[in-house]
This record gives sequence, C-alpha cells and structure tokens, in this order.
Amino acid sequence: MPRSDFSLIIVPDSTGKVIERRVARWKLVSGLSLSALFILLSLFFTIGYFKANIDNQRLASLQEENKFLELKIGKLHESVELIKGQMDDIVQTDENIRLVFDLPTIDPAIREVGVGGPEYGVMKFNSPPANQLSLVEQDIDKILRQINLENASFDDVYYKIQRKKHILDHTPSIKPCEGFITSGVGMRKDPFTGMLVMHNGLDIAASKGTPVYAPASGTVIQCGWDSGMGNFIVIDHGNDLKSYYGHLSLIKITKGQKIERMDVIGLVGSTGRSTGPHLHYEVHKYNRAVNPKDFFLKSIIYSS
Repeated sequence: MPRSDFSLIIVPDSTGKVIERRVARWKLVSGLSLSALFILLSLFFTIGYFKANIDNQRLASLQEENKFLELKIGKLHESVELIKGQMDDIVQTDENIRLVFDLPTIDPAIREVGVGGPEYGVMKFNSPPANQLSLVEQDIDKILRQINLENASFDDVYYKIQRKKHILDHTPSIKPCEGFITSGVGMRKDPFTGMLVMHNGLDIAASKGTPVYAPASGTVIQCGWDSGMGNFIVIDHGNDLKSYYGHLSLIKITKGQKIERMDVIGLVGSTGRSTGPHLHYEVHKYNRAVNPKDFFLKSIIYSS
C-alpha cells in the first residue's frame, strides 16, 4: 500500500540547493485543521468583541433614550394632570349653570364617560416608560371623551336657556304701570250698581296720562273701544297667556303689532265704566282669568 505522504521541496535563493522534506499526510491535515481552527476562533472572538462593543453602545444609547422618554412622559403627565384640573373646573361651571337655570344635572356615572371592551385599561408592557405612556394615553382618551360630553352638555344648556329666556320674555311678570293697587281679583261690589260681581283683574290707581308698559313680549290681537272697558288692548304672549288693559286715555299701538317688554302701549285714563283714572289689568291663562300678582317679579323702576 503506498504511503500517504507529501513531499515538501524548498529551494533557498541564497544557495540554490534543493531541500526535500517528507511530511505525513495526517500531520499536514492536522496542521491545516489547527490553523483553520485558530483562524476561525480568532474571527469568532474578534466578531464577538466588536458585536459586544456595538451592543454596549446601543444599550447605552437606548438607556439615554429611555431616560429622555421618561422625562418627556413625566412632563406629559404633568400637563395631563393640569388639563384634568381645568376639566374639573369646566364640569363645575356646567353644574353651576344648570343649578342657576334650574336645569337637570348630569349623573356622575355618566360623567365618568367609561368605555367597554376586553381588559380595557389593563395593558401592561415590559418597560416602565411604556407602562407610563399607556396610562397617560388612557387619561388623554378619557379627557377627549369628557370634552365631547361637555360640548354636548353646553349645547343642551344653551338650547334650554334660550327656551327659558323665550318663555320668560313672553311671561307678563312686571306691573304694567306705576301706581297703587286699589282692587284685586275676587268678588266685590259694582261701583255703579252696588251688586256683588266677580272682578277678574287688578285696578291700579294712577294719574291720567301715566305710561302703560307691556309686561312681556307678544302680539297685539285686539285694541279699540268697549262700552265697559273703554279704550282697551289685548296682547297674546304665547304659551296660552294673554293680558288685558282697560280704561286707557290713549292707545299707542295697533292690532297685529309685535311688541317687547317695556314698550309703551298706552296711557292711563278713565274711559268706559270708570269712576276715576286707573288701569284695569287682567292676565288670562288657557282663556281663564288668573291673578296677575302671581306673575309679578318686580315693579317697574322708572328713571327720572
């Protein structure tokens, strides 16, 4: 069996003498294998060193970014807490407005503006900044829902206040002229016949020519002459409310005219069945006479 040897021939330049060395195959293979292993190990440790160095740099960079994110999230959390405080003030203002205008309050459970869904609000992450950011995002989401609720609430309040204002503007809630109430609603003796009759309004004694003011906004539906009431006016205020004025010396409006509260509609007089200058004033609700005093908020304040 032939030997598995290799011949190694070396010819030095200095002598030119051929040197031959025989090397067993297993030795050559072993040597080459060891050399290759050494090179591979060297490469492995070199790559490992550089990779570790890169990883350390990346870790240091991520740690710096982490600190920066924690700082930013902390400032964001402070801003959210400030906004939540301002949101509480807005909610309180809403409640105060509703209280002042006698509007129904919003149930506290509704103000929580909760949401549904599986495990909402319990998301967890591996890093503290991610958890903090998740909580801040939930706070912001809740604030946005609260803002939407308050927008809807203020729209509702505005509509209801406008409605209340319209009703108040059209409710005869002030005394229509300056003077003394000499007779109220109820049974009394008729000054001309002496018989007991029902008096459906107020008699307000005042000097002839005293201005008579509209106690609320409305539309003039009648004005003219009546044998009993003399010069008279009837105003329709809407909401099934009407007001009547009698014994005027002068009518200063016309039928169909739109009027506002405090418009001068006539002057006190003693026309018709009257014993002296005064205003006869009635308020009817659902076409039935009611006591005008029940509607008075305050008397007219006249400026000199």
